[in-house]
Amino acid sequence: MKRKTSAKKPRKSRPPSEAQLRALRDSTAARRQTTIERLRTAIDVLTAKKAKITVQTIYEECGLRYAAIHRNQEALALFRARSTHLLDQKKRKRRKRMSNGEETPTPRDPLLNYQKPQLVVRLRAALQHVQELQQQLAAIVDAGMKREARIAELEASLAQLEPYRAFIEQWRAQMHREEQGPFSGFPGV
Repeated sequence: MKRKTSAKKPRKSRPPSEAQLRALRDSTAARRQTTIERLRTAIDVLTAKKAKITVQTIYEECGLRYAAIHRNQEALALFRARSTHLLDQKKRKRRKRMSNGEETPTPRDPLLNYQKPQLVVRLRAALQHVQELQQQLAAIVDAGMKREARIAELEASLAQLEPYRAFIEQWRAQMHREEQGPFSGFPGV
């Protein structure tokens, strides 16, 4: 008869200590640097042999697989810059473009040449400029509103004085008639 075994309770995992994390980071950095050095020496050897630089020739030379290169950004950039296969593909695309009549490649947006910190600085400057323009616009609108209010006040005052204007004109006409006298309508007087 078999004995029943009790199931072990799972252990609670505890977070790694700072020393463990530091050691892990150092180990990863060392492996990353080793991959770059292995790739660089393999490329130098293949260049000296005047052999093509491809994933297969690098594997044959130093045993470094593409997956290891792909995980390391610096190694991947080095491989892409020196790979004869990729350079040949670029040349073929360029020749194909020129043979199709596209002599000049499409222009690239100059903002793509900037680094993120430079773009952030430019964006902040542009936002500050927009804010200043908005403040100026608000001041102009406020001055226009005050001017319109003053015009409305003056028009209201003029409307209140309109009956007096008619009275003054009637009075002037009467004074003019009195100055001319009762016989002003006769010719030769």
